[in-house]
Amino acid sequence: MHSARNPFTLDVFGLPSDPLTALDLVLAGALTLGGAGHVLLAPIAYRHESAQNQLWFAGSGLALMFLGMLNLARVRGDDAETRRLSKVANPAGAVFLLLLAARLRERQTVAALALSVGLTALALRK
Repeated sequence: MHSARNPFTLDVFGLPSDPLTALDLVLAGALTLGGAGHVLLAPIAYRHESAQNQLWFAGSGLALMFLGMLNLARVRGDDAETRRLSKVANPAGAVFLLLLAARLRERQTVAALALSVGLTALALRK
């Protein structure tokens, strides 16, 4: 008899079999994509604002995107320096987003905060 492959495993989606590593990749990817969306939506969301406000909005998106990419590098690679940097950058990003979410109370800010808190917990576990 042959063993049938379980169709309900993470590797079906190209993710690692370890659930925490898979979660780490999904959260990092979501933060990266959310940051990219933030940058792309800056001219639309802030079309009636000054160029300075548009650039600050886009800059925040870039920061989220770079934080997500740092986490992708941490999970996919085996570099001690990347792990150390993410142990500093993730809590800093979470604190920034916590302050922002407390001030703005917008769904997308709370979602970014949730992603950042999850990534912080995963980065600090090793």
